[in-house]
Amino acid sequence: MPVETRSSNPARRRSGGVSSENRSITTRAMEMAKKATLATWNMYVQRDCTMSREQLQRLGDHKYSATDISWLDELCMKKFWDAVVQLYPLWLAPNLITLVGLIINLATVIILSFFSLDAKQAAPGWAYLLAAVGLFMYQTLDATDGKQARRTNSASPLGELFDHGCDSLAQVFVCMNVCLSMQLGDARFFVLLICAFAVMMFYCAHWSTYCTGTLRFAKFDVTEAQMSVISVLVATGLFGPGFWSVHIFGIAMKYIVITASMIMSVWQIGGYLQVIFYGGTGKNGSTVAGTSVIFPLFPLLAVVLPFIMIYSKSTSGAYDDNIVLYCVCFGFVAAKATNRLVIAHMSKSPLDLWDWIYLAPIMMMLNQYYDYCVSEYSLLCVATLFAGFNLLFYCYMICRQFCDFLHINCFTIPSPPKTR
Repeated sequence: MPVETRSSNPARRRSGGVSSENRSITTRAMEMAKKATLATWNMYVQRDCTMSREQLQRLGDHKYSATDISWLDELCMKKFWDAVVQLYPLWLAPNLITLVGLIINLATVIILSFFSLDAKQAAPGWAYLLAAVGLFMYQTLDATDGKQARRTNSASPLGELFDHGCDSLAQVFVCMNVCLSMQLGDARFFVLLICAFAVMMFYCAHWSTYCTGTLRFAKFDVTEAQMSVISVLVATGLFGPGFWSVHIFGIAMKYIVITASMIMSVWQIGGYLQVIFYGGTGKNGSTVAGTSVIFPLFPLLAVVLPFIMIYSKSTSGAYDDNIVLYCVCFGFVAAKATNRLVIAHMSKSPLDLWDWIYLAPIMMMLNQYYDYCVSEYSLLCVATLFAGFNLLFYCYMICRQFCDFLHINCFTIPSPPKTR
């Protein structure tokens, strides 16, 4: 009686053939999917994070230009910063000083935010004082990085780009200190409005720089604003958040302070707009890139308006209960737009209207349009993570390209210079 073998069974041969064919189809499908994913990723990197050779060349040739008439700087802070920079070792890279300052500031704000994600709850007094110390250290390190660069002969356009990039991210976090200290989450729209004003003022400062080629500091500018925030944090740490609810002429003191601050912000933004419309140094009053002075308005609107619309139309209360996280997401998107503006100024290049980071507010808007098919809080977490990753990857790619082009390191000084 013949013995049946696996190869002599037609049914099994057919089954084996089908299985092999299925595996082959699956393998080809996986390879096609892998190629498509890789092609999509390369397209994203090319369009979102890659600078042309001409842009890099103009960035390398860029010279920093600024006018500083800050009252507090001239009175005492410059002398203090000159003394501080002498304490730095000569091997300490300026960009590392900037990064450490940013990390300290963000860490102290995150600790303070942990106690009040809705900006309504009181935090322990030490948390406010810690945030004040963190902001002061950030201010000091941010102001001395350029001095260290000149002291070590390591100044480069990358330092300006890195400094302004860190500042653009810190704006919203600095404002959160005021909102948390005064418990402004009790009044709807106040927290988002304050963050929006900070973003617009910082953006307009660099918008005017894009038009004139010179960064202008007013008598009451960054240093004075940061010292005011530090004072608010110290007062809150010593007397508690209730200090700002004391009524003066029937109005809570916090609303008087915020209203005065907004009036000053509008005044300063108006000054920037006057420079923008009448101070363009390009052909026929255009920007340094020869483009329209009006166009940078559209990326700003693409950042601010969607977040205001999303917040105003929300009915779940998720954004009010997590206003700190919502403003962090807003800050990431705004920082990306400002970074692009800074690079456009330094490389004398036109701005692009579209940015992939806009997908963060777009997904939240679509969720509202389709009657909240996903919980707003869950989507807010996803949008914030996406925006944060997009911003950090963009900054990493830009810095890496710039370092490769200039043959320098971002966080190290190759050979310490001799002491003068």
